[in-house]
Amino acid sequence: MRNLIVLILFALFFIVDIIVDINEGIPLAHVWHEAIMFVFALGAITWQLKVILQKNVHITTLNTELFDTKKSYQEWRAKTHASAQEIRQMIDTQFGLWHLSHGEKDVALLLIKGLSMKEIAEIRATQEKTVRQQATAIYKKSELSGRQELAAFFLEDILSTPINPT
Repeated sequence: MRNLIVLILFALFFIVDIIVDINEGIPLAHVWHEAIMFVFALGAITWQLKVILQKNVHITTLNTELFDTKKSYQEWRAKTHASAQEIRQMIDTQFGLWHLSHGEKDVALLLIKGLSMKEIAEIRATQEKTVRQQATAIYKKSELSGRQELAAFFLEDILSTPINPT
């Protein structure tokens, strides 16, 4: 936008200079030279306006796509919210059956989400060693061999259920 303003100022300067030169009787060759510069300035202004308009169209398109994506995401969240709550309740119930402590439940959820031991330690503001010990306790209490079996325990039935297209 700053470039456009500078170009407009140059064009105005050339117009004023041409008018002053004509009134002062400056040779026509000099006036034509300035007129050519004015035409170049107008061309540059036109080009800048075209670029600005293209960018505005692109921004408008991106904003429309972003709005549509957000709307689609919100619709998806609204549709899946009840199911997600139900699944979370089922997971909490299973954690209770395994007699997991509050900390172990937190770690188990983060393991299921796929976070690393280091990331879990950072989130929980604890040592990585503590998270590893809690993970070991989770696997022992659940009689599962590791992170993959823990995630699969909860996802297997969900993913094996046929998807209803309606």
